[in-house]
Amino acid sequence: MSASSSLTPPQRAFHALTTSDARTVVLVGAGHAHLYVAAHAEALVECGARVVLIDPGEFWYSGLATGMLGGMYHRTDDLVDPRALAKSHGAEFIQDRVESVDPGARRLRLAGGDELAYDYLSLNVGSLVNTEAIVGASKDPSVWPVKPIENLWKLRKHLEERFAAGEAPRVAVVGGGPTGSEVAANLAALATRHAMDMRVTLITHSDRLIEQAPASAAQALQQKLAKLGVIILLRTRISVREGNSLIAEDGSRVRADVVVLAIGLEANPIVQASGLPTRPKHGLRINATLRSIVDERVFASGDCAAMEGFDLPKLGVFGVRQAPYIHANLLASLAGKPLAEYKPQRRYLAILNLGDGTALATWGPLWWCGRFSMWLKDLLDRRFLKRYRQHDSRIQQHEKSPPTPRKSKSKKRFR
Repeated sequence: MSASSSLTPPQRAFHALTTSDARTVVLVGAGHAHLYVAAHAEALVECGARVVLIDPGEFWYSGLATGMLGGMYHRTDDLVDPRALAKSHGAEFIQDRVESVDPGARRLRLAGGDELAYDYLSLNVGSLVNTEAIVGASKDPSVWPVKPIENLWKLRKHLEERFAAGEAPRVAVVGGGPTGSEVAANLAALATRHAMDMRVTLITHSDRLIEQAPASAAQALQQKLAKLGVIILLRTRISVREGNSLIAEDGSRVRADVVVLAIGLEANPIVQASGLPTRPKHGLRINATLRSIVDERVFASGDCAAMEGFDLPKLGVFGVRQAPYIHANLLASLAGKPLAEYKPQRRYLAILNLGDGTALATWGPLWWCGRFSMWLKDLLDRRFLKRYRQHDSRIQQHEKSPPTPRKSKSKKRFR
């Protein structure tokens, strides 16, 4: 039995920190993968490591984000406190932002001015919306990128204030993928909750919504959104934000007092600043072990990683699946053992919250729409959050329990 085996996680962390041969594992970003690693940090500490999680603040969960926008969930339903999680499992937490990485010296510079050395580094810093893709959008306060996710809560409060003043602003959502479609549906739901007649327009440059889903599912989604009162503009590429208008490449204009950008997700710029090989806009180039293709001490996962041989969509499901591999390979690196290889799943479950108690679920060529899909989504999302919130005394549930599935005209389709 080791000398530290009978200690509590915080005591083991102190033991590792004060041991002369302690190695430092730094986790940058409290994303899906790093929540898992932080929740299992004891194993790293048992290997003699000092584990440090660095993040600017709270973790906002993407799975509940659009439902939060639509009024189904409160902001606290969407949050995890990474500090409480890390400390309860023997890791340290630094509330700050990493500004630069020096792989040669194995050092990080933080926004607060401090520097931190590392032996192993893992990046899980997510993605951001490229607001520069539309001229005039980046500095316009009426333009709301969907990331960081906190923006969706701020947008909800902004709209509710305008509703209270008797205003119903015209809202345009740019981007016809899963996020844009969910946002449009939940904006319509928010207006309905407040008995406001708000014009919501969903704009995409494509000739259909959710291109990665079966065509029949996209058609069903378009019909559903139309029933919710959402105006859909296909084959319309927005290039300029000017005044209260969006201007398309063909010169047409869409009037909008509020614009939500759900386009152009790009890896967090910190990976580009590392100096390590990246795939432009996609993230740090990693191999099957989730390690940098040139630096065996640097790992990456989720939206900030670009896996060789794959073009993975920027969806949380991949970060969740990569999480155990990041943890296992950090352990293997500390122990000098072979690393495990992650193989991306070909099919994955995606469920879109449509704001009215129903959801559209897709899995490969299969899809189904109805209340059962929403019940399942709510169940899975709450289950995910529960794993990481048991040590967080500040977070309380504010909303009702998951909706009960009812008989509905759910559909299944096979390609």
